Amino acid sequence: MPTLPRTYRDERDFLHRAIRFASRQGHIHRFLVLGAGLPYTRPIHDDVLPHPRGMVVYADHDEYVTAHVRLVEPELPQIAAVRGDFLEPGTIFFDDAVRTLLRHGSPIGLVLTGVLETVADTDQATTALRCYTERLPAGSVVIATHATVEGLDAGDTADATLAEHRRILCDTYGRTAHRPPQHLRTTEELRQILGCLRLIPPGITHTSAWHNPRLAHGDRPVESLCLAAVAHLRRPRTPPSSAGHLRSVDGGTR
Repeated sequence: MPTLPRTYRDERDFLHRAIRFASRQGHIHRFLVLGAGLPYTRPIHDDVLPHPRGMVVYADHDEYVTAHVRLVEPELPQIAAVRGDFLEPGTIFFDDAVRTLLRHGSPIGLVLTGVLETVADTDQATTALRCYTERLPAGSVVIATHATVEGLDAGDTADATLAEHRRILCDTYGRTAHRPPQHLRTTEELRQILGCLRLIPPGITHTSAWHNPRLAHGDRPVESLCLAAVAHLRRPRTPPSSAGHLRSVDGGTR
């Protein structure tokens, strides 16, 4: 898939624009990053830690990811690593670093890049996200991306090939023990998952189009092959209905 570098570059550039937007517009300087992945050039904390109250907690189910983050913790005490699963919120919320992140009640940014597409069932993804948003402080935002082929022209040979490559790539993820398969969704399906939130204009777009002043004339955002959204909580947070327990989405207590 020769366009794959662009897909990931557009997703990463969107994430940094969204982080800066949340910091500038919402005065948010504390972030919980789910499905953090291995460190890469320009990590999120590069944008966050210059602020005196900046803090980033990276969460991932992969022990190698958390090990990499912990290597730099002694030098950057404002970051922390948590080993946990998106579908088992208790593995994340009960960690001391996340408790510290939420302790003061100030808004945080919940980052979900490359996470929602690993959940096959849309209703399950919706339920899982609600487990997080009902525990976020008022004024918090959610930053999300999702793999897609929406917008490509099935009648155009190049677009059809690009869509097929994207589908093959998503399937390939599931053939390894390291990551689950990815699943493609449309704008409306992503809107359903984010239904408990209020989308910030321009709403759900392709990653390269979201608040991007450098988008070149004639560029085709659909070739990003990834949707993007930033959203606010709809109303001030209310106490979760299951205050005593955090259950995994499949019903088990975590």
